[in-house]
Amino acid sequence: MPTEPTPPTVHPPTVHPPTVPVADGAPAPALICRACRTPGWPVADLVLDLGLAPAGDAFPRPEERRPDAAFALSMWCCPGCGLAQLSVDETQTEEARAVEPQALRRQATDAVQRVLAAGVLADVAHTVREFPSPHGGSWLDELGWPQADGPAGVVLDSFGLMHAADQRTAVRARADALAAGGVLLVQFHSLEAIVKAGQWNALRHGHFAYFSLTSLARLLAQVGLEPMRTWEFDLYGLTVLVAARRQGEVEPHPSVAVALAREARAGLTRPEVLRRLQQAADRESESLHAQLSAAAALGERVFGYGAASRAVALLDRAGVDADLLLGVADASSSKQGRTLPRSVSGPGGRIPIISPEALVAERPDRVLLLLPDLLPEVTAAYPSLADRLTVSLGPVPAPGASPSFARSNALQQRLHEMVPSGAHTYARAPDQYPEGMAPVLTHGAGARVWDVDGNAYVEYGMGLRAVTLGHGFRPVVEAVARAASLGTNFSRPTQLEAVAAEDLLELLPGADMVKFAKNGSDTTTAALKLARAATGRTLVAFADQPFFSVDDWFIGSTPMNAGIPAHQAALTDRFVYNDLDSLTDLFDRHDHQVAAVILEAATAGAEPGPGYLEAVRALCDRHGTVLVFDEMITGFRWAAGGAQQVYGVVPDLSCWGKAMGNGFPVSALAGRRDLMELGGLRTDRERTFLLSTTHGPETTGLAAFRAVARAYRTGDPVGQMEASGRWLAAAVAEVVAEAGLGAYVDTSGRPSCLVYRTRDCAGQPSQVFRTIFMAGLLNHGVLGQSFLVSAAHTAADLEQTVVAVRAALVDYGRAVEDGPESVLRGRPVAPALRALAAPRREPRV
Repeated sequence: MPTEPTPPTVHPPTVHPPTVPVADGAPAPALICRACRTPGWPVADLVLDLGLAPAGDAFPRPEERRPDAAFALSMWCCPGCGLAQLSVDETQTEEARAVEPQALRRQATDAVQRVLAAGVLADVAHTVREFPSPHGGSWLDELGWPQADGPAGVVLDSFGLMHAADQRTAVRARADALAAGGVLLVQFHSLEAIVKAGQWNALRHGHFAYFSLTSLARLLAQVGLEPMRTWEFDLYGLTVLVAARRQGEVEPHPSVAVALAREARAGLTRPEVLRRLQQAADRESESLHAQLSAAAALGERVFGYGAASRAVALLDRAGVDADLLLGVADASSSKQGRTLPRSVSGPGGRIPIISPEALVAERPDRVLLLLPDLLPEVTAAYPSLADRLTVSLGPVPAPGASPSFARSNALQQRLHEMVPSGAHTYARAPDQYPEGMAPVLTHGAGARVWDVDGNAYVEYGMGLRAVTLGHGFRPVVEAVARAASLGTNFSRPTQLEAVAAEDLLELLPGADMVKFAKNGSDTTTAALKLARAATGRTLVAFADQPFFSVDDWFIGSTPMNAGIPAHQAALTDRFVYNDLDSLTDLFDRHDHQVAAVILEAATAGAEPGPGYLEAVRALCDRHGTVLVFDEMITGFRWAAGGAQQVYGVVPDLSCWGKAMGNGFPVSALAGRRDLMELGGLRTDRERTFLLSTTHGPETTGLAAFRAVARAYRTGDPVGQMEASGRWLAAAVAEVVAEAGLGAYVDTSGRPSCLVYRTRDCAGQPSQVFRTIFMAGLLNHGVLGQSFLVSAAHTAADLEQTVVAVRAALVDYGRAVEDGPESVLRGRPVAPALRALAAPRREPRV
């Protein structure tokens, strides 16, 4: 292996395969497969479009003009052979010399040793030809065989084939270089890893093909070759090495069939699967910009490490400039003193490339590791950076290490001194989490959040189910910013109140009027006030469901009822959800006294039984009782129009909040005109004081709601949540079954509202075992009291969750075998609504 960096390489001009004839009047195909020559159409076959992007291997000098030249960058999937490939590439740039990472060098040694140990090369001529990658990385020294000018016993290609614009010609050249009985060794970054991990920035100018074993096998078949064995390495998430020979020479190893079957299940040749990369690109770029902006706002000095072409794609698409990332260190002397190219100009300008030594001298607060595989060598070479290295601004833990909660725990103690229960919502309080493991958060982006210790998590049940489109969802944020810039609160109604009301009423055909507020409790209490005013009755019947309001009428019925007059409980009665006899008996006990029946039409744990809601509607009509649906959770999670849209039963009044603002404070009461007008100016009856709040109509909440409604009209967030929830439920069931813990852990509920359930050794629901499971999730980067997904959860988020579940089940299994005390650390979680602070009373400091 040479010790000096490889010389600069100039990419050859793009080879455009010939066009094909089409029928008269038909549009000419814009794409021709680089492998099988099948025509493709961008509208149908494009799977990832990054627009105009700078060339990833052109690093301009600081004095050169800006913005830099940008070129179209997109991927399409051939409908014939399934090859994912670069659409066009018009770049011709000189590539700056790079230093080969130690991780790549170690993997090359490992790969050659594994091939030799498998005996794959035992019967071939001991000569070699290599088709190198433009990035360097020769295997010739590793193999140690003499090079042949003509056909050779072994033909090597490590990341070389993907750089060929004409794939058919390139693979033919490799086949022609094989001697009789020879072996072709082809190594590639697996498309499986690219899709699963959302590695969209693997798409780069000059990288023409993105292989699955399936598409590579079809390409090899064109020249009479077939895979005979595969090996997998964790480089770049998953790197695959394939040994191929002429068809029929040997029986393929089982590893080939296993890999092909796995890819078939994953659907790697289907455009709809590959289009997940577009979603990942959009969300990761937004996420990175939000993370770096938050770090800058906190005064942190953040640098990067690894000026690779992947970094160029990521940082350019995320709109990151030198104001957000102060510099990027790279070991290549030919890159140092240059800058990362940008397709657009910005206030901060291009990001400078510096030496690792200069990075150390800068004493950065954090270093964003742009190539995770560099972690071992960077840590070893520059130990002073070890505790500052981050990936996506979350810390890179040592293998087997658990995250630190030191800063969170200290800040939580400060909160206890100033805020009762240490949180402004009981469900957010530290007693709802394993002791000493309640992260205090700084920011979020998409479905991920970060805490004051720098830990990053995939979050579930985001904002107590209030965020379905993702943290920092740009259309909502931009709508709120525009509204805020024009003023937020006035002495008269705004036009925004009218159009927002129209938007909500369009979603609810059974509602005539709406009144906005700021939280759900206000609307449920207002609904009952209207019901009492309309009927002249006082009793309220509510379902045995977890929560309806912070107001006395409901909290008076819970164990946490201190400070509430006892007579409040006499004004309510509870019935069993999904049990019609229970509600019928309640009506019989309180003949002509029930003003309202309030319930959630469905919950995370229970769907309405056949005919149940219709029967409830009929009972209320028969008794002259107002029917109220609490749509806080079902609204925008079951459907944009809530449970009433899904089940076709229309209540008299419905209460909305949570996801209707994607986390911004806005709620609503909607319902029949004759009821709602009791709080208005078009009634001759005694008026009801109805939701007269200073902040109810302020503009930012209403603007947020309108942007959410638009996102639901133009997209399918519920469909995304349903699909993610189904996948996650199946994946969790699979790993639970593998662990033999199916009797103790499972998931339940609608896919868009998925919860996990934990049981003890006797099969009974257990807070202790819930604590053990939750701690395992936290230790592996998942923050969730449930598995309630959002439309922002990516395939990578879900995959990480399954990894965390598998890890959490190790301690869970030990607890089942040896008792929970063998793994439980601290006190278990406790019910949020309980009479005493014990068993999680906090001591005074």
